[in-house]
Amino acid sequence: MVQQHRARRLPAAKRRLQIIDSAREVFATQGYARVGTADLARAAGISEPALYRHFAGKKELFLETIRSTGPRLLNIWEDISVDYEDPIDTLRAIAAYYYDHLESHAANMKLQWRALSESDDPDIRDAIRENFEHFVGFVTDTLEEGKRRGVVKPDLDSRTLAWNFLAQGMMMDLMHMLGFGEELSRRRADISSRSYLESVRAKDGRRAPYVNAEATPARAVS
Repeated sequence: MVQQHRARRLPAAKRRLQIIDSAREVFATQGYARVGTADLARAAGISEPALYRHFAGKKELFLETIRSTGPRLLNIWEDISVDYEDPIDTLRAIAAYYYDHLESHAANMKLQWRALSESDDPDIRDAIRENFEHFVGFVTDTLEEGKRRGVVKPDLDSRTLAWNFLAQGMMMDLMHMLGFGEELSRRRADISSRSYLESVRAKDGRRAPYVNAEATPARAVS
């Protein structure tokens, strides 16, 4: 007799997170329309009735998956910002991290692009918008802090520049997905981010020294 393996019993909160994590890969790979609750339950190693005990249906799970993606990336950005005194150095380090982890965050990246194709649904659009509002807010606040410290040009529109910063990340995502690997070198990505950041730096702004200018920015050397 073939023995059926059941998913290990987890506390409700942990099971919910486990379902979201498994759903992220499924939605990223197949999209929203092509996925059914049976696929999502199978990926999580549970039955459909068990899935419905945590989520009302596919759409609710999709929305929760989108909403959980933004905070993950934002937490990383906040952790990076702790290591840098200069806000411009913070943004350069974030850009370098984003490039270096294109492959590892591919599921999150694809999920966002897949979700954009479903943005005619107001609930899905609002979930995506919420993520981007947090991203734009973080970069805007970082640039405003740069203005207060005198390292960012005071007459620039920080929110517009924040969108420009995010656009560079989306460009890298697009190139990665389309297979432009040779054009998406670490050196070229660094040149692109340097060009952007030097365009916003105040002429008399401080330039922190680096251990290795070709590598990911290190903490300023005292």
